[in-house]
Amino acid sequence: MNSGEKKLYGRALRFLARKNHSRLELRRKLVRSSPSEPVDKILDLLEEKGFLNDQVFALERALLVRERRLWGNFRVSQDLKSLGIDAKMIDQVLGQVNQKKGETESLQEAIELWVNRSGQPQTPRPLKKLYDRCIRLGYAPHLVRQQLAPYFDQIDWSREDENGR
Repeated sequence: MNSGEKKLYGRALRFLARKNHSRLELRRKLVRSSPSEPVDKILDLLEEKGFLNDQVFALERALLVRERRLWGNFRVSQDLKSLGIDAKMIDQVLGQVNQKKGETESLQEAIELWVNRSGQPQTPRPLKKLYDRCIRLGYAPHLVRQQLAPYFDQIDWSREDENGR
């Protein structure tokens, strides 16, 4: 390994020491200051030594966003795709994540958190806000509707909300 590659290897290790990265994510960071050919060589070396592993990264990332951000499968999948994770690997990771913390359980937690902060929806408008929030978090519409069914049943659909809507 020449001195330029050693510096690049050191930079890559410093990035990995701060947080785990996907191969694509680390490649993007390293290519900013170095040609791509030595970067790919360094990434291959890091994978051989076990310092860079997309499977481990994807599982850690998916568990983190499921637990902390309460993301649904769709949003987790989109996040992992943007970080260069293969679609087959994403399916495997989602299966593992759903075993540890199911999507329905996470959605129920997100709904409970919203209700605790904003109050139980009494009119259609706040219920729609809650529904939209759940969709943005990456949950399937049918699952959201299923979990919000008790709220839909309690709404007085003929009553206007405080803003006259």
